[in-house]
Amino acid sequence: MFVFAIAFFLVFFAVYFFRPRKKDKIIPLARERELLDPEEISLPHRAEPNWPATLETEAGVTANTKVVSVTHGSAFITSSAQLSIGEKFQLTVHLPDRPPLQLRAEVTWSNMHLPAENVLNRGMGIRFIEAGEDAVCLINDTMRQHAAADKTAESPAAK
Repeated sequence: MFVFAIAFFLVFFAVYFFRPRKKDKIIPLARERELLDPEEISLPHRAEPNWPATLETEAGVTANTKVVSVTHGSAFITSSAQLSIGEKFQLTVHLPDRPPLQLRAEVTWSNMHLPAENVLNRGMGIRFIEAGEDAVCLINDTMRQHAAADKTAESPAAK
């Protein structure tokens, strides 16, 4: 019985004092970032395709929009429709060389309530909820092309 009590105490001691703490979980990532040059840390890329699109809400409201900026999981669209944050809708992107892409999206933020002088593009930020394989491939291709164009513009040979 004495052996079991000591074994229990040692296990309790080890679990309590050597358990990972929240600050310990951040340290490896912080150490990795200290080793990297800040300019080498990749940030999410954003492309500006200006795709024409149509949104349709579950209530049946339809509006013409334009996908002004896109990332892998989100986008900014310009629209005259005023949707509330959290509202889900169907987004149909119309492309000249491809069939229309169907995406499910949700409004994450909106600048519709701001005064006109404080807004450059009236619209809303959205996140993609459901995107078919064609949409994912198109977004990835657009991101690659945008990144390649940025690198070409930054290279000394292009200047």
